Amino acid sequence: MRNIFSTIRMTLRPRLQLVIALCLLMFVPGCSLGIMAGKMFFGDPKGKSQFRGATGVDLTKGEESLLIVCTAPHGILARHPSIQIDIVDRMTRHLDTRKIKVISSDDVATWFDDHGEWGDFSELADEFDADFIMHIEIEGFSCEVEDSPNLLQGKTSGKVTVMEAKGKDTKSTNVSFERTFDVTYPAYPVPRENKSEQLFTESFLDRAAMSLSQFLYDHRASETVH
Repeated sequence: MRNIFSTIRMTLRPRLQLVIALCLLMFVPGCSLGIMAGKMFFGDPKGKSQFRGATGVDLTKGEESLLIVCTAPHGILARHPSIQIDIVDRMTRHLDTRKIKVISSDDVATWFDDHGEWGDFSELADEFDADFIMHIEIEGFSCEVEDSPNLLQGKTSGKVTVMEAKGKDTKSTNVSFERTFDVTYPAYPVPRENKSEQLFTESFLDRAAMSLSQFLYDHRASETVH
């Protein structure tokens, strides 16, 4: 009889643990619920990038080349004149570690200096024989907290558009992927005295570039940068 009860307890224990775990998850707010549940039952596997999910293309195989362009309105450029170059350079370095073939940002910048405008990107695709062109449109960017001059918090928002370039002699571009982005770092403002504004801006640019890069490669949920 004792052996029978022991067997029953061993059989019920995993089910009981599952019920308790599910009950606990009911008290976890927001998207953390799905993340915690996934980790608890399936570990922390890589999920498809938003770009691969939409297009079926895995850029980390290195078969297709990517050209990145970043633009920002004059109001932002007046305060952060190098932001376009900073974002592209950081993304290029980060994506290189993921084996994504990114066309040299220096070469693209030289092309822009010679032409003065991006146009419809077809000419740019022809010049560099790019398979995809990623256009990052920064609509908002700040590192200061409004009405709180002693606090720092980075916020940027905008739109990402990836165009596929097709053709041999003359390429044409078509939109294959489009998303908005909204990055805040850190989650709560920090006192200005903890870090100079220049160092803080550098850290925030790294954060923003990584978040934008994650549209393009598979990564774990715990690695997602918001």
